[in-house]
Amino acid sequence: MNPDTSVCRRCGMPLAYDAYLLAAEGRPSSPDPAQCRHCATGTEIVDRTGQSADNKWILDLILRTYQAKSSRGTRAVASALGKLPGALPSGIRSLTDLVNSVPEKRSGSVDAMVLYSGGKDSSWMLIELAQRQGLNVVAWMLDQGYQSPAAIKNAEALCNKLGVELVIAKPERDPMDTLFRLGFGVNETDDPDLIRAAMTYGSACWPCFATIAAQATLFCRDNDVAFCFIGTQKGQNRMDLAGSPALSGGALPPVTSLLDKFVAPMREHARATAPDSAELLATADCRSVLIPFYEFVEKPPFPEQIADLERAGWHMPRNTGACSTNCMMNELGRKVMRNQYGFDLYQIIDANERRLSDSPEPAPVAALDEDAVRRGAKLMELTPVERLKFGVDE
Repeated sequence: MNPDTSVCRRCGMPLAYDAYLLAAEGRPSSPDPAQCRHCATGTEIVDRTGQSADNKWILDLILRTYQAKSSRGTRAVASALGKLPGALPSGIRSLTDLVNSVPEKRSGSVDAMVLYSGGKDSSWMLIELAQRQGLNVVAWMLDQGYQSPAAIKNAEALCNKLGVELVIAKPERDPMDTLFRLGFGVNETDDPDLIRAAMTYGSACWPCFATIAAQATLFCRDNDVAFCFIGTQKGQNRMDLAGSPALSGGALPPVTSLLDKFVAPMREHARATAPDSAELLATADCRSVLIPFYEFVEKPPFPEQIADLERAGWHMPRNTGACSTNCMMNELGRKVMRNQYGFDLYQIIDANERRLSDSPEPAPVAALDEDAVRRGAKLMELTPVERLKFGVDE
């Protein structure tokens, strides 16, 4: 049976995904068969930060609070506001929560790490952060075995030019490949939470990002990192299956908040089916807080962003497919999802972005790069049986 590929006529959300989430959560289905429940019922996504435009000044406030020789006055004001009787305006409440969640600056600690892929969004973010005076930034990358050589070259050249330390963690190939295969095969389980997470985070991207999040906590602990910057969009929130912005709660979330919803399900699945691979998902307690950079700073239009990067010596990879500028596994993951579920994670991300905009309009779905799909399958050494099962070979 062919999977359902229909999408909401308003926001573009895959209707099969919407129906699965509603059923898994015991909520009523959409009253309109041509729209997701969100659009059909006028549901609002809570965004207390009000970040529909560039709010770089809020990020500046957070970093000034952290870098100030004495930030006690700012924190005291924020704390006092938070204790006032009665309800504060949501914008003021969000600011006080943000300031109160800023970690203390400590001697010898790393001020900020960037979860760095070498792709366009994390590279543009790194340039912006590296230009800040007095902020000690480290670029931390996970090379899962499928980072494009061009992305590694971009990362090395850009970090050298910016004077930023580049740290590349490289897990063993076999357990990493096992995690990818677990992600590809989630649809064969009878666990609705696993299936829902694979649908949301991606058959290939979920194992990869779960490993990144887990390994990042180890680096944060060992280096007493204050801030962990991530270059995902609002609709790409790794902590909320519903697509709410990471900052919808007001305060900066701890890095460990990634673990319960995002890392733990994949780790428990791996422990039950491939224990050796689960070791890659070991985590550590740390004091670091997560800053979703693009919830504060608006990205420039794509042509301007690429022009900025090229001026800095970054070059577009040619072997990563349509939706990635760093990973040679990405198109294979999209192919697996489309074969199994009828959609891929980028459709969900884009729909969540449109839900948060004033006038959402569905956009064309990026076509699969079949050459990149086959390249990823070859690199991963999928067997003929696996290639058929995952839809690489029709």
